[in-house]
Amino acid sequence: MAEQHRDIVLVVDDSPDTLSFLTEAIERSGATVLVAVAGDLALALVEEITPDLILLDAIMPGMDGFETCRRLKALTQLAHVPVIFMTGLSETEHIVKGLEAGGVDYVTKPIAPDEILARIRVHLASARAAQSARAALDTTGRTLFAVDRSGAVLWSTPQAARLLS
Repeated sequence: MAEQHRDIVLVVDDSPDTLSFLTEAIERSGATVLVAVAGDLALALVEEITPDLILLDAIMPGMDGFETCRRLKALTQLAHVPVIFMTGLSETEHIVKGLEAGGVDYVTKPIAPDEILARIRVHLASARAAQSARAALDTTGRTLFAVDRSGAVLWSTPQAARLLS
């Protein structure tokens, strides 16, 4: 019998209580949890393992979650990985800052276990669908690419990447 794939969730938070609570809830849902207590440690960890989803505290000593997210999203292998911010900050400006840094969602503490697990499921499903679509386009043999408003390439098939480089 083939082994079932376990989702890998990276939790980045400087609070031992939050890490413990989230690790227990996420592992109970069947996923594997990786933990980092600071942004720089998360960046080092993702050099070795690519998670399927990242839960990221916005406010941490040293490098905050917003900067950590920007650096994670700048890595090609992590551009598709959904990042959900977690924080006690609930003002609109902080939510916008998190989304602009590359987050796909934003939850405020205290975190309800059923809510965070539901959000994880939704964002994992969306990320898988997008990844499947990219893989299908990559195998078409067509030269396709997408750009943002400034003309920066957001995505390309391997054929387009060869022409653009």
